[in-house]
Amino acid sequence: MKTEKKKLSSNIDSVIIDMILDHYNIQSLSGKEEVLTGDDFNNICNEAEERFYAGLMIKTPAGVEGVA
Repeated sequence: MKTEKKKLSSNIDSVIIDMILDHYNIQSLSGKEEVLTGDDFNNICNEAEERFYAGLMIKTPAGVEGVA
């Protein structure tokens, strides 16, 4: 019997996680202490939201924007 895995996170969650990992990697490669401040996290969330919605607009056919 084959079981289906439930999707545990949304697409925007994975964008935020990737951006946080990038943030830490950039700090590490720059020789800085790896720190994520509240402001950094808020900036990442805002940027992820913009990227997520921009991606939706690109993928959504014209005239269907209001249907979703």
